[in-house]
Amino acid sequence: MKMKLAFLALVALSIAGCGSGDDAPKGAKTMSFKLTDAGCEPHEAKAPAGPIVFEVENAGTADVTELEVMDGETILGEVENLSDGLSGSFSLTLEKGEYTLYCPGGSDERGTLAVSGELQAENSPEVEAAVSQYRKYLEQNTGALVAATEPFVAAVLAGEVDEAKSLYAAARIPYERIEPVAESFGSLDPRIDARENDVPAGEFGGFHRIEKALWVDNTTAGMAPVAKQLLADVEELQRKVKAVDLQAVQIANGANELLGEVSASKITGEEERYSHIDLVDFEANVEGAEAAFEAVEPLLSAEDPKLAKEIEASFDEVYAALEPYRRGEGFVTYTELTKADTRKLAQKIDALAEELSQAPARLVGGSESAA
Repeated sequence: MKMKLAFLALVALSIAGCGSGDDAPKGAKTMSFKLTDAGCEPHEAKAPAGPIVFEVENAGTADVTELEVMDGETILGEVENLSDGLSGSFSLTLEKGEYTLYCPGGSDERGTLAVSGELQAENSPEVEAAVSQYRKYLEQNTGALVAATEPFVAAVLAGEVDEAKSLYAAARIPYERIEPVAESFGSLDPRIDARENDVPAGEFGGFHRIEKALWVDNTTAGMAPVAKQLLADVEELQRKVKAVDLQAVQIANGANELLGEVSASKITGEEERYSHIDLVDFEANVEGAEAAFEAVEPLLSAEDPKLAKEIEASFDEVYAALEPYRRGEGFVTYTELTKADTRKLAQKIDALAEELSQAPARLVGGSESAA
């Protein structure tokens, strides 16, 4: 079974549910799931190969808040942060095979999705161009990630606290631009980017473990193994990106997912809770979303030129909203923002995310390109 890239269709709560009904990708099958104490219902499901819209509703459980579709250990798509009464959706194009329905926290966490039939792929020159453009962006940024992580790790190994602090933001930028890619590779994203409460204490490593040592403890003591593992992990990410398959509709989904990450959780300041460089992450997420959108924009413009222009204008508005907080090559620390400041940023990002959430539905489901 070919591995599909997990660009997740995480939708901000204000737009949860987009991607279904009349907005579904052309020819898509819509599948409905409920989150319960048991996990995912239905637990066993079947679907024809091709575009599928997954509609997910929390039916009253506090233990289960997400559904993931997995191919082995690779997350192909998910919706998360669905508390009681909330719903969300995402789209995938799947070929024949058996996939895992994973609803962590349920009494029976893993179910099965059996996909049958042949996937009818449309390898048009326009689709190939979109995929090629975005693949180049991914490879450029994983290369930049490795290049920026190397001196950061070297400073940590040398015990140079101030130097490591000065290099930290530069290493975060390329990662935040392509974060959905790393999230698709199972445990790779937690190893690189988990926050302290995301994983068991013994597994807390990566960027944020070093961030805590630098800003809270003002030391690099004990961080050598963490730093070496971080470098190995970003190098692994670089290798995996070169072999991953892309689909145009999932590239569009990925643009929205990056903004959803900001509005659903990062707006609280929890991502960079020790260094408070959150606005650096915000801008990188927006840049990554814009790159994904620009890759599929010719396809979208052919289907809905008005929506394409609205999205372009909304990107400009988000960048303009960030500008008052820029200082030199970076930004003010996030703790300097007031609640009113963060609310204004969230409103601009949510407005853009709502428009972007309509883009996958305008693209032809099933269009794909081999690696």
